[in-house]
Amino acid sequence: MKILKNLMVAILTIGILLTSSFAALADTYDDDYEEDQNEENQTANNPVDELWGIPFLAYGASLSAAELDEIHRIFGLEGRNFDSVYVDGNDLVYFLGQGNPNANMLSSVLIQHRDVGTGVEVSILTPDYITRVTATQYATAMITAGVTDALVEVAAPTAVTGEAALTGIYKAFSERGVELDEDRMAVAQEQLEVTSSISNYHEDNEDFDSYVLDQAVLEIQSELAEHYQETGELATIEEIEDIVVAVLQNNDLDNIITADQMQRISGFADNFQLTDAINSEEFLNQLTDLGNRLGDIVGDLNINVDRGTLATWWDNIVSWFRGLFN
Repeated sequence: MKILKNLMVAILTIGILLTSSFAALADTYDDDYEEDQNEENQTANNPVDELWGIPFLAYGASLSAAELDEIHRIFGLEGRNFDSVYVDGNDLVYFLGQGNPNANMLSSVLIQHRDVGTGVEVSILTPDYITRVTATQYATAMITAGVTDALVEVAAPTAVTGEAALTGIYKAFSERGVELDEDRMAVAQEQLEVTSSISNYHEDNEDFDSYVLDQAVLEIQSELAEHYQETGELATIEEIEDIVVAVLQNNDLDNIITADQMQRISGFADNFQLTDAINSEEFLNQLTDLGNRLGDIVGDLNINVDRGTLATWWDNIVSWFRGLFN
């Protein structure tokens, strides 16, 4: 009887131990499964760019540690893998051939390269702090410089003009082994300065919209490319001025843009046609993609431009260029 009683106690003890062990194993499995699911979800939400790898952050060297943390938060980089490089005044001089080596660099950009044919897209995540440059102006300047198929986000932790952000974009591409043409970068910076300054000059004019100006600049660049292909020669300054006047009239800007501003646009246009962008299929592809999206924006905002005329104009430009390279 005593032996049977001891045997029953032993069986009960073993049962308790096995139950505890199975429970512990189940908890461990649940924890591991949850951890694996979290990792899978994070990977799905932050896919690796197969062309560049992880996203690339170019941040202003003048940022304090706290401001850099804020930039990480704004870009959603907490817990993510990314490469980074700082941008200072020396980079401003190196990439743009102008500026102050001691410049206060605060603008930052996050760049993700995309598949060929997806175009250039820019988002300003802190529009209250980037005060002088629009997303479209960044995009058009980038395309002029030779940037292709990129998703770019721009941010700053405090109010800045924003012109220096292009330097970060150029340095990021350089770090990835993509060397952009110096002449095109210089002209792109001029394009950004001209369009942003004109937009800011007319910001209180209810008859002016920067999107229409950006569309006009695209048209001027396209007209110059068409002239070069048809004649084999660059446009004279008089021909450039005629193109600028005609395009501004076509976009109802001729009574808004001042004579001095027309001269600045003409000067930029002349410098633009001296670069190899004037005869580049890559430039066309990026310009076409941006022009289509910009036309949609103009329509969505109900800006006072004849939508049918705008669509016809852009379709004609695209068709002409397509025929040129086919």
